[in-house]
Amino acid sequence: MPVNQLFSRDSDNFRPSAIRAFARLINDPNIISFAGGVPSPETFPAEMLAEIAAEIIRERKAVALQYGPTRGLPGLREQIARICAGRGFTASPDDIIVTTGSQQALDLIAHTFLDPGDVVLVELPTYIGATASFLARSADLAGVAQDEDGLNPRSLREVATQLIREGRRVKMLYTIPNFQNPSGRLMTQARRPEIVALALELGFLIIEDDPYGELVYTNQADTTPLRAHDAENVLYLGSFSKILAPGLRCGFLVAGQAIGRKLEIAKEAADLCSGMLDQSIVEEFCRRGALPAQIERVRSFYRGKRNLTIQALERHFGGRASWTSALGGLFTMVTLNGAIDTASRIAVAIERGVAYVPGGPFFVDGSGANTMRLTFAKETDDRLREGIARLADLFNEETS
Repeated sequence: MPVNQLFSRDSDNFRPSAIRAFARLINDPNIISFAGGVPSPETFPAEMLAEIAAEIIRERKAVALQYGPTRGLPGLREQIARICAGRGFTASPDDIIVTTGSQQALDLIAHTFLDPGDVVLVELPTYIGATASFLARSADLAGVAQDEDGLNPRSLREVATQLIREGRRVKMLYTIPNFQNPSGRLMTQARRPEIVALALELGFLIIEDDPYGELVYTNQADTTPLRAHDAENVLYLGSFSKILAPGLRCGFLVAGQAIGRKLEIAKEAADLCSGMLDQSIVEEFCRRGALPAQIERVRSFYRGKRNLTIQALERHFGGRASWTSALGGLFTMVTLNGAIDTASRIAVAIERGVAYVPGGPFFVDGSGANTMRLTFAKETDDRLREGIARLADLFNEETS
C-alpha cells in the first residue's frame, strides 16, 4: 500500500511555516535578515545560565536529569505564579502547566478542544504557528479585523454572531494582545473587558498568547492581560523564550482546574513532561531574583533596535508605505502603497542579500499581499540601516 494512503485525514491539513522556511538564512552572514523572529544572542545571560546549569547538574542531578511531574517543577510553577501576579492577575501554582515552549501549549489546546469543522476566530493578521496547530485539528479559521487599537470588538461580534447564525460551532478566539506577532500592535485596555464579556456572552474561550508583554519600549503602554479582567474563560500563555533564551524551551499555560486537568492528560500523552534541566535552570534563575534586571537589559537592547528601524523606514519608505509603531515586541508590519505582492520579490531580495517575511500567510482571509513583517531583533545597527535601504531600492523598482 502506498504510504500516502496511510496518513490520517488531519495530516492533509498540516501547513509548513512561512517563517521557518527562512530559518536557513538566519545565520547566513551574507543575508541581512528581517525574517525569523529570533531573539538576539546578545541578550542571552549566558554566563549566569552556565553557572546555574553547572551547579544544578552537580548538586541536583536526581531532579534535573530525571523525569518529572507533567505539570512542571513545583518550584518553577511557584515562580511563574509570582510572575503572573506582577502582570496583574492571580494564579496559583495549581493553575499552571509548564510547557515545552508556548507553541506546545497551542498544540495541547488544539488537541483538547477542537473537532473537525470547529471555528477558531483569529486576528487579521495572526501568528501562523498558532493557525498551523488549529488547522492540524481540521478546524476552520475566521478572521477578525484589527485597527491601530488592536482587535476590533465590533468586528468580533459581527463575525462570531454570523457564524453562530449559520449553525457553526465557534470554540475559541486566539489573540496576541501585547505587541502582536506579526503586526506589533498593542490592544488598548479599553477593549479588553469588552472582548472578555463578548466571549462569555457568546460562549467561546479566549486563548491569550503573551510572549511579548515584557518587551515594552515606552512608559505609555499598559500590557495588563485579558486574564486580569476576572476572566476564567481566558487561557493565558507565557514564555521565557524572548526574555531569557528560546533554547531553554520553557513556556507556561494558566487555566482553571477543570481545563487544566484535561490539558495535563493531553501533555502526558505528548511528552510525559517538559525538560527538567531546562525547568531547573529557569527556576533557579528566577529564584535568585535575576529576572527583573534581565528584562530591563532586554528592553534596553531592543528599544534601540526598534528606534533605529522606525527611523530608517521613515527615511526610505516615507510616502510609499505605512508601518506599525512597534512600541514593544520584536516586529513591525509594513504595508506598501498599491497592489504589490511582496511574496513575488522574495527571490530577488535574497539575491540582493536581504530577507523578510511576506505578509500574506499571516492573513487567513487571503488579504495582506502588499504587506511584509520585519523583525529588528537580530541584526547589528549598521546592517539594519543597510537592510532597510536595500528593501527600499527593491520596492522602488516595483513601483516605478
